[in-house]
Amino acid sequence: MRPIERLEETYFPKGIKLLEYMEEVAVLYVPDYDIDHETGEQYIYGTTALPLFIRRYNQNKLYGNFTYEDYIANEDIQNTLKGLGIDIDKFWFLLLFIFDYTCGTCLDGMKATGIGIEQLTKFAKAIADNHKEINQFGVSFKKPITISVKVEGKHQIVIDNANAIGYLATTIINNLKEIEEHPWMQSQQVSISTHAEEKESIQIYLFYKMFNDFFNLSPYNKQFNVRQKKGSTISLSKTLLISRLIYFTKLSKHNKFSEDEDVLKGYIKQYKDKRIDTANSIYC
Repeated sequence: MRPIERLEETYFPKGIKLLEYMEEVAVLYVPDYDIDHETGEQYIYGTTALPLFIRRYNQNKLYGNFTYEDYIANEDIQNTLKGLGIDIDKFWFLLLFIFDYTCGTCLDGMKATGIGIEQLTKFAKAIADNHKEINQFGVSFKKPITISVKVEGKHQIVIDNANAIGYLATTIINNLKEIEEHPWMQSQQVSISTHAEEKESIQIYLFYKMFNDFFNLSPYNKQFNVRQKKGSTISLSKTLLISRLIYFTKLSKHNKFSEDEDVLKGYIKQYKDKRIDTANSIYC
């Protein structure tokens, strides 16, 4: 059983209201870009995930072994959604998208490099942290340091001259602001032919993060910020709601996820600053 059997397969479907929550999160994770012809600057213009999601929904290709009927029958989830004033059908499509997206990233991902600016920053910092002094003879380091470059099929090139290494680090540090603003430096490079997976625990964290990002979006951050009524036994905790969704979708079979939010909080603390180095193979 599904709320509707088929979504219109156009970029602007008539049933778009049902996909309101899903689209808002998709804009964050799979943004589409256009160019302002007057300024030449890029800006976010919707999301490329919308037609892909609609097609996958219509063809029953979405990841997930849970049903709308089971979703409606889950009293804990439904009571929290109703208590927060959340549209249960719009939230259903959000749940489908987030689960599908996390599977496309963590179970069926593609190998991706780190962000360019982050790699350059770490590289320069590692050199700077090893710096000892500069004198009339040049740069000296606390411990021996080398830089190597390996091109496949070619001999490895090694730089072991302290002055060259020090100058390279200084050049990067002095130009970080300019480098950071270059669009190439903010993106990952993806190897389409190289399959990559992340651990189940990381998928759980990404699942949580996407829902948490949704609840922090304007106007939802105010709209769904509801206080518990005196004497009510219905939880309005969004973290507990996400935890119960993790158990409901079988992301984890640990029933503690359905009882309280303590286990999930452990995942949040562990992976708070984690960058996921796999690219999504579905919504790319």
